[in-house]
Amino acid sequence: MRFTPLICLALFLAACSPSAQLPAPIGLAYLINKPISLNVTRVEVVKKYQSSSKFPHVENDLPVPPVAMIQQWVQDRLLPVGKTGYAVVTIEEASVIETPLQGTAGLRRMFTVDQSEQYDAKMFVKIEIFDDAGNPKCFAYARAQGSRTVAENLTLGQRRKVWIVMMEKIMNNLDEELERNVRSYLSAYIY
Repeated sequence: MRFTPLICLALFLAACSPSAQLPAPIGLAYLINKPISLNVTRVEVVKKYQSSSKFPHVENDLPVPPVAMIQQWVQDRLLPVGKTGYAVVTIEEASVIETPLQGTAGLRRMFTVDQSEQYDAKMFVKIEIFDDAGNPKCFAYARAQGSRTVAENLTLGQRRKVWIVMMEKIMNNLDEELERNVRSYLSAYIY
């Protein structure tokens, strides 16, 4: 079998193409902070957002789905220390949407590594305080979102690393906004 010079050149360039630069994990910065002590007897989590397993929803493909990240945040950051009332954390949105991207056309495609998919993640959370009779007293709300594209030559392991970094950044942003809003709007219930 004979290789034409064009095929040999394509194989050579593909072998010499730089490997993808992956972001380094940033971690969950809020883990160093003390929990917020709330003057309530318990904290409940309500999953209003129902995750879909149908494309373009891919949140369940992530190593840690957004709903699980928010639930863990509640355990890590909200500490019930009171004798009356309760708090409800409602997960209103926790989605990750995959959008296929248009690749390079024609002969140039052989020499190009395209961004093949974009991932858009959204997290919306509401924290409400209720008295023992179930009457709402106050609430705080926060949103965080972000996007990331991935190159077509990434392995599944490399994609997972990109997803983890994207979700850590969004979760850190959500924590900052939640803490700021909890301290502003729920201040009467903070010990």
